[in-house]
Amino acid sequence: MLNIVEAYLRLRRAAGFDMTMAEYLLKSFAGFATDRGDTHVHAQSAIDWAALGPSVAQRDARLKVVCRFVRFIRVEDGRHEVPPANHLAPARSAGRRTSTRQTRSIASSKPPCAFALRAG
Repeated sequence: MLNIVEAYLRLRRAAGFDMTMAEYLLKSFAGFATDRGDTHVHAQSAIDWAALGPSVAQRDARLKVVCRFVRFIRVEDGRHEVPPANHLAPARSAGRRTSTRQTRSIASSKPPCAFALRAG
């Protein structure tokens, strides 16, 4: 798998991308997968490797690097599995939602005045 990683990195660098971090991560993943006996990328191996990251954001970044790599190499060998890109993504809060009626009400109301104008 390391040969495929090297070819991917060469191509991306030739296209002008700085692949310093991706190189470190992909070589780490290739070693992890090879130690498991994988000859192709398996989604579960990618998830397991990415889960070793120390923070949620880093786990998400690790998995996304593998996803980009796999999308590239699947063109030549469809046996590689693309892991779900957002599997380890940080949870997002839904936030406060307003209804259409509330939005119209807010938009049509007059803003409160900070001061009153005096006729002089």
